[in-house]
Amino acid sequence: MDFTNYTSLSVRFAVDLVNTLHPVTNHDALTTKEDLLSFLTAHEEVVTMSAQEAQVDTQAVTNLYHEAVHRWQITEDDVAQVRAVRGPLRTVFERAASDQQGIAALLNEQLRLYGATPRISWHHGPLHLHFESVADGVAHWLAVTALMGLVVVLCDYGADRFGICASESCRSAFIDTSKNTRKRYCSLACAHRESVAAFRARQRSSLET
Repeated sequence: MDFTNYTSLSVRFAVDLVNTLHPVTNHDALTTKEDLLSFLTAHEEVVTMSAQEAQVDTQAVTNLYHEAVHRWQITEDDVAQVRAVRGPLRTVFERAASDQQGIAALLNEQLRLYGATPRISWHHGPLHLHFESVADGVAHWLAVTALMGLVVVLCDYGADRFGICASESCRSAFIDTSKNTRKRYCSLACAHRESVAAFRARQRSSLET
């Protein structure tokens, strides 16, 4: 990925990867090779949209991603490695506001662990940097893509962009793209549900007094 033009894509991978494990119900949507393949396949449309937004060769980017996904022979070890990076990624969202240096050190360690190495690419547009390599396998590619997305957010936009949904029934990770960085919920659905619950609670309270 080009982490100048593809920040939104790598961040989307990171958020979606973290949220494959529901923190409240503990439901895990990433336990098998088939789950990992489904996750990658489902994001092909996201890859295409991000390429369009970046105004690069959309077809070339989409083709490269599609070919990579279907070239990888996904193993149980790949699944284990991807699940392993998921925990540290969530920690970034949970601790960013209170421990910026700590999560920076955590990201550095994970980048070292998964072998993020800068290199110059020219496959779809002007020369640009990549930090992951398709040739190194799916676990490396996905982990480094997600990690670099969060690195860019932390360094370029600040730790207050990382959020955990305030809904106690959700608690999903999200990136706050609002102007005032005051977003509390991961989605309008969660915000509406909590608003309705609070309204009903006030009604019950007024009836009891």
